Amino acid sequence: MKLLINEWRKYLRNVRSAIIIPLILLVVLIIYFCTIGFIFSKTTHSLSVADCNKAFFYGISICYYFINFIAIIYASNILSSEISRGTIKFILTRPYQRYKILLAKIGAITILMPVMLIIFVIITLLLQLLTLHHLPELSIIIKYTKICSLYILGVTVFFTAFALMLSSLTSSPAFVTGCCIVYYFFAAGLWALINLIYLDLPTDGWLYKLCPLNVKSYLFDLMKDAIENPIHNEFYIALLADIVYACIFFLIAVLVFRRRDISLAN
Repeated sequence: MKLLINEWRKYLRNVRSAIIIPLILLVVLIIYFCTIGFIFSKTTHSLSVADCNKAFFYGISICYYFINFIAIIYASNILSSEISRGTIKFILTRPYQRYKILLAKIGAITILMPVMLIIFVIITLLLQLLTLHHLPELSIIIKYTKICSLYILGVTVFFTAFALMLSSLTSSPAFVTGCCIVYYFFAAGLWALINLIYLDLPTDGWLYKLCPLNVKSYLFDLMKDAIENPIHNEFYIALLADIVYACIFFLIAVLVFRRRDISLAN
């Protein structure tokens, strides 16, 4: 628990992380809702419940995409930057096992990102009330927040574990960040190309869907479907597969990090 608290203190002490990044998202949300409010003020028909729900959906989507990207950036630098600067050696002088250090880092980000989403959901609702003077249905708020929280949880755990695995192998934050961003945007396309050229697996089979290169894309498709329809078991199966891959990455990170000579870091 002490390691976890220390990780949160690092985020709070970082001015860029604690102030500038949320401020950017807040400005984007203000521009979005002011634009939506201006558009609806010029229309002749009154604002319907469906319009309110749709406005909230796009608002929370902005938060979702932003928080996903921030989670990847945080995860990419959570260990690699400390190794490159040499500050990790001060933590290793304390009587903590190395796996607990890695576990505290992944736990800090995993808890932080859904909490950040909930905070911005509240801000989104306040901005919608101020600009549109209507709120979405309570069931819609709970449903959208639940789905986005689950997906952000999956993304955060997966990429934090993936970044820790890469960070245990290299001391370059830029390399780890680049690999995570490429993985996030291009892994599904790479898997589709590999399958087309070499494997020829059926795209509706579990082996294709739950491949570590494709599980993010498949989970995202299920999330988009769950926005309009009830959540199916496939969503939880894909989320479980995502967490299993994260556990594998984490175990590799622990095995490598335990044997790494940190004194060689710059």
